[in-house]
Amino acid sequence: RAFSPPDKTRHFFSTSSPEKPKQPASVRSDPWPACGNWYSSDCVTTPGATFSHPITLKIYNVGAGNQPGSLIGSVTQTFAIPFRPTADLVNCTGGRWREPSTGNCYNGYATNITFNVAGLTVPSQVIYGIAYNTSGYGYAPIGYATACSASPQGCGYDSLNVALEGVVSVGTNPAPNDAYFNSLTAGNYCDGGAGGIGTFRLDPGAGCWIGFKPAVKFNAAGPAINEDQCKNGGWQNYTRADGSVFKNQGDCIQFVNTGN
Repeated sequence: RAFSPPDKTRHFFSTSSPEKPKQPASVRSDPWPACGNWYSSDCVTTPGATFSHPITLKIYNVGAGNQPGSLIGSVTQTFAIPFRPTADLVNCTGGRWREPSTGNCYNGYATNITFNVAGLTVPSQVIYGIAYNTSGYGYAPIGYATACSASPQGCGYDSLNVALEGVVSVGTNPAPNDAYFNSLTAGNYCDGGAGGIGTFRLDPGAGCWIGFKPAVKFNAAGPAINEDQCKNGGWQNYTRADGSVFKNQGDCIQFVNTGN
């Protein structure tokens, strides 16, 4: 099903030390069938076909009681999202496609997208969120008066999801049982909407969010300390002591040698 409403995947994330400027943040998206009538299992995709869609990443301070605090930064980028492959009616059931290397059958197709948040300095713990609009959901729903809505396969973004990862492999998750959620439907919350609906808030899961965390990776950067780190494009992975980014390799080398 489509990923909706907005801000459904805000979560608590902890790094190992404070004041690390963020570099690219990678998110795994997972588009479901948008290449034919998925319900009749006849999905046919032209290899390499994509659809473009803007997606927003927001990073917040952690407020009192682990509620969302002030906004640290927000970035919206438009990504080319690949459609899932053609249904394999011989080796798979239910209109799924087959991954040749493993022989496994899938509905969705996972692909990584990368946000550029270079220069953004964050504390040791943050709450992050991923949001985008679909035909009927989001901060500004697109509506159904579109060419793709009138097509048999519908709009790609209505079948777009954020992939999940059950285990945090780097850093820690201070609240593994919980999630941050914004929905107008009380039943979408683990607490049944007791904490309110239609607002972005902590949803204390009592265990029902375990294993359902977004597949997201943040790359943090620190100050460059030698010239070799600046060479061969390495300057893009480091910052000045104040978190500001370098313009080029020479700018990075100058900082290493002079501190400016």
